[in-house]
Amino acid sequence: MLTMWLGDEKTLHKKETRKVKEVLSEPAKVRIGKSGLSEGIMNEIRKFLEREGVVKVKILKTALKELEVNEVATEVSRKLNAEVIDVRGHTFTLKRRK
Repeated sequence: MLTMWLGDEKTLHKKETRKVKEVLSEPAKVRIGKSGLSEGIMNEIRKFLEREGVVKVKILKTALKELEVNEVATEVSRKLNAEVIDVRGHTFTLKRRK
């Protein structure tokens, strides 16, 4: 079973694991640019979470001048009531909470 990378050490169910592995192997669906975490970006991430349950987000270098990837991932997950399940380089993956 796949365990989450951050937060509480919980395990994912078989269907969730399959979906997470699928998303991890794909390119990021949402990109955060120099405008940062605008309302439009948050709405886009929210839509993907509602529709797919899991979304992969890439932060471009221009957006990382003041913040780090972990800080952005934590802020987005807190605002959207999601869980951070993976952080790699400038990319993080979120999963909708039940």
